[in-house]
Amino acid sequence: MFKLKLLILIANIICLGIGIYSKNHMLIVSSSLFILYLLWVCRRWKTISQKDHFVVRAKATNDIILFFIVILCLRLYNVQVINKDKYRKEIENQIQGIYNIRGDRGNIYDNMGRELAYNVNIYNVFVDPTRVANNESAMKAIKEIIVETKANKDYKKFMQEIKAEDKLGRRYKPFLKEVSERDNEKIIDIKKKYELINNEIFLKKESRRKYYKKELYQTIVGTVGFVGNNSDVTGTVGIEKEYENYLRGGEAKRKNIFSKNRNLMLPTAKEELPLNLNGKNIYLTIDRDIQYILNDEMKKHYEFTNSEEAYAVIIEPDTGKILATSVFNKKKNNYRNPVFQNQLEPGSIFKPIIVAGALQDGYVTKNSVFDIKDGRIQKYNHTIKEASKSTKGILTLPQVLEKSSNVAMVLISDRFNNATMEKYLESFGFYNKTGVDYPYEVKPYTTSSRRWDGLKKYTISFGQGIAVTPIQMAAAFSAIVNGGKLYKPYLVDRIENENGVVIRRNLPKQVGQPIDEKTSKQMREMLEGVVEIGGGKQARLEGYRIGGKTGTAQISGGKKGYIKDDYLTSFIGFFPADKPKYLGIIMFYKPQVSNEVRYGGLVAAPVFKEVIKRITMNKSIESSEIAQIETTVKQTKKDYVGKITTMPDLKGMSLREVMNIFKDENINIKIDGIGIVENQYPAPKENLENVKEIKIYLK
Repeated sequence: MFKLKLLILIANIICLGIGIYSKNHMLIVSSSLFILYLLWVCRRWKTISQKDHFVVRAKATNDIILFFIVILCLRLYNVQVINKDKYRKEIENQIQGIYNIRGDRGNIYDNMGRELAYNVNIYNVFVDPTRVANNESAMKAIKEIIVETKANKDYKKFMQEIKAEDKLGRRYKPFLKEVSERDNEKIIDIKKKYELINNEIFLKKESRRKYYKKELYQTIVGTVGFVGNNSDVTGTVGIEKEYENYLRGGEAKRKNIFSKNRNLMLPTAKEELPLNLNGKNIYLTIDRDIQYILNDEMKKHYEFTNSEEAYAVIIEPDTGKILATSVFNKKKNNYRNPVFQNQLEPGSIFKPIIVAGALQDGYVTKNSVFDIKDGRIQKYNHTIKEASKSTKGILTLPQVLEKSSNVAMVLISDRFNNATMEKYLESFGFYNKTGVDYPYEVKPYTTSSRRWDGLKKYTISFGQGIAVTPIQMAAAFSAIVNGGKLYKPYLVDRIENENGVVIRRNLPKQVGQPIDEKTSKQMREMLEGVVEIGGGKQARLEGYRIGGKTGTAQISGGKKGYIKDDYLTSFIGFFPADKPKYLGIIMFYKPQVSNEVRYGGLVAAPVFKEVIKRITMNKSIESSEIAQIETTVKQTKKDYVGKITTMPDLKGMSLREVMNIFKDENINIKIDGIGIVENQYPAPKENLENVKEIKIYLK
């Protein structure tokens, strides 16, 4: 008996030492009490006679039971009072799951609500070899999944791999990659069928960003990627970057409470989520049809001219809405958009800016004349000459633009000082960013007019010695033709939440008024003349009024001066000329063509013509001639039968010739297309008696 007590005493002394070492207060207290109790019992045992052994044993037993009850109470007090937070946390870790939830990224749409950037959910499927290797139901489920999803997987070989990895104790093995939403639903149904609730087979969801016709929209929409240590995709360029705070989905934590073995989520568990975590949807001002037309025509001429780069933009001059942009260069996967991020010397397309300013301030009038003599002029020991040797003599102001005279622009600049020239640049927005909602717009490099050399004012007048972005040029030219209002260009029309509620709308924002309506009207008329009889004749479209200006700029090589035989050819135009609805700028950088055809009027102007031609067909815009004739017909009431009784053969005739034939007839003419007559209804020689309408098809 003594030996047993001694062993118990030694054991408790050891427990006491462990408790002191591990700082376990409960173990220290219980061991100390038990040691004291044993010492007390041993001392008491010596005073008891042999006949009292039974009583002593009974009392000792009661004491021991009481002691353990005390220890149990102390233990409960320790767990439930002293260390309650610790044990509560351990229990929560066992039965509670907290998951980070992120909403889907918002979509990007064109102006008609067609998707340009959207999300596609895909799923990767995994298995737990330790739970599948000896589970008949899981094996059958895997076999059925392979069949139902038509996966390229050998069942027997895969099961051998699972059993091999089970022996190694591995818990994670890829099964299927990039499973579609439909196949994901099939897999979930198969798991339910075979009652697989212990993660024998589990899926991980991924959201992939997809883009409609990436090659067409990538320089506008942009793309997403991983930035720094961020594990979530983030907009890196384009609209994806500019509107990241709107597009990005929100984050939240979801708490699920499970049964002890985590097989069952308790029905009382609540998802602690906001109402809506998904990102907002962006609606662009981009017109898909115009975007396609512009891109198609630019691509044809970019390849034909073998240019190093080509870019274009079409905007609404009355609002600043950007309807289309197009970018081509020889770099692959290039998301940089030169329309907003390239600074170039514009060349002769800049001349109308200075003419408009001088016209507004009264330095010139439409009737002003300029004697450019032989087409050469000396300024500060530099000879400025005309691009064409045929440009000489006396020119009126409209002819200055039609013939794109450099010398005449110098003579106009002689009528005002440097400060006035700087005022024109500032008022048309060339001293600031446009503020377009596109990331990394290039900040203009400006120098105060007080620091200009003597030649600077003159070279600026014909588009040299100043660098601008295409979007700056488009915004400034819009002010010339829209009545004098300078608008901030923009790409995003509105932002909506998932329920279609508009949370932000971009409206036209006027940021300046460099000229008035009278000056603007005069400029429209003169620029229309450039297309009708001047250097922009290649942009002329029969039956439609178009205005514009050509440009052929030498490319600066920095301190080395201008690069020989390398040019930026451009055309900036607007349509219709009297009430502009579309304004476009077309640029080809370093086109590989002969010197005879390198000019903007021959390289860029035809592109604008083809773009407008296709827009008129796409938008069913009638020519000015048709509109004028139809208005006359509607206003004229006729109460007699005409003289033509049989249908003439109209093939090959122009629209004007057809209208002249039927001008005295009480017959409506329906027109389809532009050009000359290709087909007609009724057919030639058919009786026109009782015929109220004829159709002609132009091409």
